[in-house]
Amino acid sequence: MLDTTLEPRRVIHKADRPTATTTSFVLLGKPLPRVAVMSRAKRVFGEGNIPAVFSGHDMPDGNRHGHAFCLPWDANGDGCIDHLLLHVPDGMNAEQQRILERVKKLWSRDGGEWRLALENIGHLGIGSTLTKESKAWESVTPYLHPWHIKKHFNIEDQLRRECRERGLPEPIILEPLDEVNVGKNRKRRPIHFRRFRSRRGMTQPDRLGSFWRLTFPEPVSGPIALGFACHFGLGLFKPVE
Repeated sequence: MLDTTLEPRRVIHKADRPTATTTSFVLLGKPLPRVAVMSRAKRVFGEGNIPAVFSGHDMPDGNRHGHAFCLPWDANGDGCIDHLLLHVPDGMNAEQQRILERVKKLWSRDGGEWRLALENIGHLGIGSTLTKESKAWESVTPYLHPWHIKKHFNIEDQLRRECRERGLPEPIILEPLDEVNVGKNRKRRPIHFRRFRSRRGMTQPDRLGSFWRLTFPEPVSGPIALGFACHFGLGLFKPVE
């Protein structure tokens, strides 16, 4: 679980045209957080009056995933989180981008604290592996199916439905994976990741999680994060080189 600080926090009133969708931060500090601990980032900007594209509150009906995805990412493959990708599909206007320039710190509830350095801000393709194009995508963190499983609505059906709802083509191949690599050849199963989000009144249909490799009929652009708590780092996929 992560919290970050925004100094100073302010309410945005200006509604100028969105000009960017994606921001990359570098984490600075030692020791860097481990992947399994940081796979669920709970908040980006704390509580209070912040733009809906960041909080997800008061979004229009039918727009469930246009607001910010906060995606912790191990860019160099050493098993520790060293980047944070913030992706807003609906886009951010200039004033909202200036908010991101003021984000300086990130901390965990157990007392860990790291500095954030803004690396890049713009559109997809800013340099992160997560924003590349690929036909095949593989789990980085556990996928938690967002609906209850029924007789004719299994995990594969839910993955297909989510892809349709996000404007992605339906995968032509869905392969379950027993484990994924974290760092250099360290195998991890879903149980090694934090897979819960505590929030009063929230229903979590899946508490186990699963890993998948999705193959699409054509290359698609990332980032791709699906399932329960996908806005906070769970259900994250990476392109298969």
